[in-house]
Amino acid sequence: MIYTVTSTLPPVHGGRTKALLSRIKLMDTELGITNKIFTTNYNANYPSVYEKFINEGKVTKNTEFENLYDWLSGFKLLETPKKKFKNQPKYQTTNRKIKGLTDKPSKNGSVIRYFNENQFVLYRKYYQSSDVLQFEDFMSPISEKRLERWEYNMFGQLHRKIYYIHNPFAKSYEVYFDTQENVYCKKFFKNDKDNTLDYIQIYNNSRPYLAFSNERDLFKYYFGQRFNDNDIVFNDARLLDKPLLTQSNATKNILVFHSSHLNGEKIKGSYRFALEHSDKVEKYIILTHKQTYDIQKETAIDQHRFAIIPHSMEPYPRDNDIEQLNRFIYLGRLGKAKQIDHLIKAYKQFLDNGYDMKLAIFGKDEDGQKEALLDLIEQFGIQDKVEINEYTNTPLKEFQKSKAALLTSKFEGFGLTVMESIEVGCPVISYDVRYGPSEIIKHGENGYLVEPDDITAFTEYMVKTVEEPFDHVETRSELSHKKAVENYNKLFQDIGYTK
Repeated sequence: MIYTVTSTLPPVHGGRTKALLSRIKLMDTELGITNKIFTTNYNANYPSVYEKFINEGKVTKNTEFENLYDWLSGFKLLETPKKKFKNQPKYQTTNRKIKGLTDKPSKNGSVIRYFNENQFVLYRKYYQSSDVLQFEDFMSPISEKRLERWEYNMFGQLHRKIYYIHNPFAKSYEVYFDTQENVYCKKFFKNDKDNTLDYIQIYNNSRPYLAFSNERDLFKYYFGQRFNDNDIVFNDARLLDKPLLTQSNATKNILVFHSSHLNGEKIKGSYRFALEHSDKVEKYIILTHKQTYDIQKETAIDQHRFAIIPHSMEPYPRDNDIEQLNRFIYLGRLGKAKQIDHLIKAYKQFLDNGYDMKLAIFGKDEDGQKEALLDLIEQFGIQDKVEINEYTNTPLKEFQKSKAALLTSKFEGFGLTVMESIEVGCPVISYDVRYGPSEIIKHGENGYLVEPDDITAFTEYMVKTVEEPFDHVETRSELSHKKAVENYNKLFQDIGYTK
């Protein structure tokens, strides 16, 4: 079995997690190599995430999952409670009425505020459309701030309590419970407004056992306990490079780079440890030739340690009957590095040239960028032309409905959405940034590459796409699913792995 470590597996996710799951599925279905995924973040509802991935076909049933906190609890955190004499989940519900308190529910009924006369004393949130508590906040009658938060899993079982101080308002400590309400972990904080971690205390049979000064030391200990010499471990999260490379076993570590290692012309701090300890790395998987060249130019890492394996995707059947919309599309995070304000400015110039196409934006807000974008749209007076939507679960269909996809990022690791758009026949106009777009887009054949930050030139290519539509938009052969299978087969041969 092959192992993969990652910091988190969010149910709604971006390119890194999507690529990780796609790689694991490819290894299983095409090469017969199964994976076990280890996560290091805290999520008491991970079983529902695992089930979602399997049901959606993102991984197969052969894929195994393990979480650090479940392991710390003796695998009693993520247990599913069962009804007596029936193999069905058991849910603990909580009455919404509390004797002696008045309550004020929210419109959708999932949130209730409780008052003792006029004093706000309790805040409860229930899981959607159920009487199962998600968390409850106990409020201080003196400061009117949160004293404690009690959190419950999707079955209504208590799994964590968080305690607060009020001057400054900050976390004091957290207590973690298994499904039998035994304490297996506590985290203590330095009582500052940044909630700086002081130390982590681990319990064994309800007695203090081990302590760690930070999370990375805990991760290092976890990996040292779970892996053996010569195990093959893929790592997709830079947060986990140091814990993995310094743990006690001689594992064969494969580091997957999903983003640019550069901040301007300097190596990012998050990538430095990985690149400075190549003796602990069996292979670096890099997505593009250009990034590989840049890393080799900046470091003394031997060529044999690199494997250039771009993201890939299985062939997607194009729906000739799908509704075609007269619009451009952007799909991705609404983060600062995506420079969506450039996209909107180029679109405004496009409209000023007398065109009438719409612009659809899909993505999760980051850093308050959505509000800034809405302000810019209002400033330009184009509210009736631009729509900003939440994340979509059907990106390929949205691309297929559109005339062209737009990308004005400051940098990219690869640009998975660029490949997805082209795969369904939607050309892409993109800044020619490090890294990815130039190795996915063939200028003039399946899209256009634009000098970074040249908004006027970007507008000109938007016009050209409308005036001279592409006849046949195709994915490059080197990005095909078949080529990815060949790449991973060669990778395992190179590291001496046999099933």
